[in-house]
Amino acid sequence: MAEYRRFFADESCRDGNVIYIDGNEFNHMKKVLRLRKGEQVIVCFNDGIDNLCVIDEMGDKQAKLVVEKSFENQAENKVSVTLFQACMKGDKMDFCIQKAVELGVDTIVPFENAFTVAKFDAKKTERFERIAFEASKQCGRAKLTTVRDCIKFGALLKELQNFDKVVFCNEYESQNMMLDTLLDEKFEKNVAIIVGSEGGFANEEQQKIKEFDNVVSVSFGKRILRAETAGVFALSILSSILNLKK
Repeated sequence: MAEYRRFFADESCRDGNVIYIDGNEFNHMKKVLRLRKGEQVIVCFNDGIDNLCVIDEMGDKQAKLVVEKSFENQAENKVSVTLFQACMKGDKMDFCIQKAVELGVDTIVPFENAFTVAKFDAKKTERFERIAFEASKQCGRAKLTTVRDCIKFGALLKELQNFDKVVFCNEYESQNMMLDTLLDEKFEKNVAIIVGSEGGFANEEQQKIKEFDNVVSVSFGKRILRAETAGVFALSILSSILNLKK
């Protein structure tokens, strides 16, 4: 299928087979991409469905589109993936969020633990959301990744029980290689993956995570990866496995 420009809209913008695009997405459509009447685009309502549309009218503040056909987006995982990522210094979080979206993550939850060097700045959440939004469009997804506010380690522990499976990327794990271990696991509805920061995890924190029955502790192997590399590495393996098990 041809590569179409991709836009996101609220369900309230839809009236039967007609979609109205305004605001930032309209400005991008008209002023940046300079799209015109008769051109085709994809519109998504954050539900995993691609709507192939033709531009019927291009006004000054709004575009009118007509849906030609709708179909399931093939870039989305069948299993919901949540990334718990410890806060990192500088622009490392920007990189992590962008790549996590490209690798199919549905929700990103920054957290602070005992050895976290960087402290979360709530002012960055808006930028993180913008990075996730642009990454979703660029990589052809039909769902927007949610970036939540930072939580403390204790709150992270309380959330782990909500997942069918939790993959703990543990630098002290010596036996369970990630790829071999996850190939034997079953993934049903939702999975979480925990990745540390530059400082890693305290011994007590590791033990608390591993106490959960749904947690599998995994190793990356003999090489020591940078914090920003670890998340990409882990999510690449998980994404590949989820695709194999579709």
